Amino acid sequence: MPNVSEGVPPLGKKQTNLLTAVLRGVPVLGPCKEPRLLTDTDVRSLLDTLPPCADAQETGEVNRLRPRLLNALVGPEARRSGYVQGLPRHGVAPLLRAAGEAVRAPLVLRIVYGASTTIPLRALSYVLPAVRMASRLTETGLRAPHLQIVLAGSLGCRVNGLPGAAVAEETTLLARSLDLLLSSLVPGRFGLYDTLPAPGVVTALDDLVRSLTPVRRSRVLERLGGKGGATADEQTLRYAAAHVLVHDRAAVPLTLRQGTAVPADATVIDVGGLQERHFHAVRHLFAAGAERGPGLGAMVLSRHSVPPYTMARGGDVGLREFVDGGSPQGRPLASAVRHDLRLLWSAPLPAGLRRAEAPREHMNVIQGVPS
Repeated sequence: MPNVSEGVPPLGKKQTNLLTAVLRGVPVLGPCKEPRLLTDTDVRSLLDTLPPCADAQETGEVNRLRPRLLNALVGPEARRSGYVQGLPRHGVAPLLRAAGEAVRAPLVLRIVYGASTTIPLRALSYVLPAVRMASRLTETGLRAPHLQIVLAGSLGCRVNGLPGAAVAEETTLLARSLDLLLSSLVPGRFGLYDTLPAPGVVTALDDLVRSLTPVRRSRVLERLGGKGGATADEQTLRYAAAHVLVHDRAAVPLTLRQGTAVPADATVIDVGGLQERHFHAVRHLFAAGAERGPGLGAMVLSRHSVPPYTMARGGDVGLREFVDGGSPQGRPLASAVRHDLRLLWSAPLPAGLRRAEAPREHMNVIQGVPS
């Protein structure tokens, strides 16, 4: 449907050209590794679906600021130096919608960590693409966004059957480390949240799984086979449903662990690694099958190719090992680990993350990671 409404003109030629210039060439990632770059035709057809603004004043404000916001999130500089890869397959329309809403509503950039019994050091790098987005947004004169970090340890334990005590211990270490890091990078503009093990969440997961038609159920299993640590079909389906509850429906109770609370009535844009494109795709299947609901949320994909909250199979460095002064000397590391550690090393680590043994020097043995 064209973007027209009585009393509110459609996008003008200048605005259309600006938005097309920002989004043209943005990689869109489907199930395969090779991205498809957005073309002018792709962008212009999506712009025709934008909902109209309420009045002429709002239209002018949105048209003035939306290109800046999108450029800060996924523009050329974000992809060149911000560790941003692109968008999931169904991610352009939700991002356009969120960018329009964020011009007036507070913006929240959300990063979700799954459950893990051993947190890698590179998990700290997972928040840095959002930190850099926040910096670019403020440089363009937009309001500084709030970073919401969701630590889904308790939910992950329920879905994937992980040992609760071990996950809780690693989550506490991660929360303490992230608090130190973010307090130095975005002081007063972040909040660390835990998922609460409410009994109604399990019922909601099962209800969502039962809502899938046989065809959609098969498509979810086909897309997520072997991902997320699931070992059975029902576990895979519940893991997919958990993503819907967290990202799209805000149906998982959260409690603030550290930092400041997210603003009320905020627009949320998720920032996740490349594997999240698969979960965004199945979230689209759930949203397409729902008669009503909030729909599919916006997501920007970072370059994290292996989930940063799980140890990489090709070799990794544990966060606990790092803060305890352990050395990875002589140990092979996966290429994805080296890339994530380069990103982490580009941000100054606060002193609280380094012991007297100076583990920063220990990291010099990692090939390709500068000291």
